[in-house]
Amino acid sequence: MPQSAQKIYAFVDESGQETEGALFLVSVVVTDHEYERINETLIEIEERSGKRLKKWSRARFDYRLAYIEAIIAQPLFRELIFFSHYTGSQDYFKLTVETAAKAIHHKDQENHPATVIVDGLRSRDVDRFKRSLRQLHVNVRKVRGARDESEPIVRLADAVAGFVRDFLEGQNYAAKLYEKAIRDGIFQEL
Repeated sequence: MPQSAQKIYAFVDESGQETEGALFLVSVVVTDHEYERINETLIEIEERSGKRLKKWSRARFDYRLAYIEAIIAQPLFRELIFFSHYTGSQDYFKLTVETAAKAIHHKDQENHPATVIVDGLRSRDVDRFKRSLRQLHVNVRKVRGARDESEPIVRLADAVAGFVRDFLEGQNYAAKLYEKAIRDGIFQEL
């Protein structure tokens, strides 16, 4: 694929606004030409795990566990999944934009045009999000809002935010899986 034709896709979700700044987490999945293959793999994992189209917080625990174990075991996801967590701030919009920009820059040093899909982004905030990314030197092609149910990679970003939050809140099941995800390069903290 010619360099100029390459496109970057970033899928963004967050968790923790209800904590009023005690814990806010942003997850970003950044992909390029592997987009279709990743979607197909995620659909298979959703079906096998039983999680299907449900949000992380609404899925049964055993389905969430099977899903996150399959994600962490899949080498296809290496160096695609990023997150940052914050405490002491309620500037959620700014933190979400900054994390998205860091993830895109980390994955794509050549600054290809990026399409950014943000879970729950209202249409009135799309232009502001795009301007904010451009101020952080992201080559933005398009920004749009999405719903968790809309596509598999958005659901992955939701699951990562939920799982990392479970880890940060000290849920016992999460420690070994989190360590493996970091060690194997499946998750990267920014």
